[in-house]
Amino acid sequence: MESPFPSLSVAIPDSSLIDSKSLLEKSLRVAQFARSFSIFRVETVYVYHDVSSSVRQDDLKLITLLLEYLDTPQYLRKLLYPKMKLLQYAGMLTPIQSPHHKKFIRASEVQGGETRVGVLLRDRETWVVDVGLDRTIPFIGSAAIRRKANFRLSVQKGHLVAEEIHGKVRDTQYWGYHINCIQTLSEITRGPSDVKFLITSRRGKPISLIHQSLANSFKHTSEVVVIFGSPRNDVWEIVNKIDINILNSSLSVNMFPLQSTNTVRLEEALLGSLAIINSLRVGLGGQ
Repeated sequence: MESPFPSLSVAIPDSSLIDSKSLLEKSLRVAQFARSFSIFRVETVYVYHDVSSSVRQDDLKLITLLLEYLDTPQYLRKLLYPKMKLLQYAGMLTPIQSPHHKKFIRASEVQGGETRVGVLLRDRETWVVDVGLDRTIPFIGSAAIRRKANFRLSVQKGHLVAEEIHGKVRDTQYWGYHINCIQTLSEITRGPSDVKFLITSRRGKPISLIHQSLANSFKHTSEVVVIFGSPRNDVWEIVNKIDINILNSSLSVNMFPLQSTNTVRLEEALLGSLAIINSLRVGLGGQ
């Protein structure tokens, strides 16, 4: 079933944690990012390089690792993520609880056609799948390496089996986000021509003046990509002359035209901006 509204993606800089000092503070902020992405059905999170700042590699690793960890169903986390310092506070973070984070159930309770996130595992001479049941399920198909994937469960000859779903899960429910690290924002402009790019900036046009025309433009858009700046620099300051293509192909929008604080924190900008975009998308027939 095709979605009645354009898909939603965001782009955040690898300097998103530059003003956070402790690992705990950084972890809590990334968890807020993940919650906003999941609440508003973000499908792709682009993490782009901020050339205007000196970024710690550990910060980039923490952003991607924690976002992936939080998007992973709890029944797979111990299997996929060994104990490590960067995940020290993971147990304190608010869970996402998206539709693909399904509960542990018995294999006998599974209904044919159900989709679950799982991990492909080698069991002696065969491949099986751990999808959060009381036992692993035989895998039907070709496999070479252990990996996380989406699987459709079905009953064949009286036995429950799992087949990998290639490509996007065709489900009316939200199925999480994936992360794509890029060097420049220009990389995301090389896709389809019907993608709408929005830069969030105080220099942009007030959303109150363009919300109707923006909503109308979504009718002819397959994807909306919302681009955010860093805690220290606006997108325009980060991009400057290096990524001029993204400036030429984007609409700059001031999401908080009556802003009464010196800055809007990134987690606040994400929640507020995505809420506004969501209301415009829902107006096209979403639920």
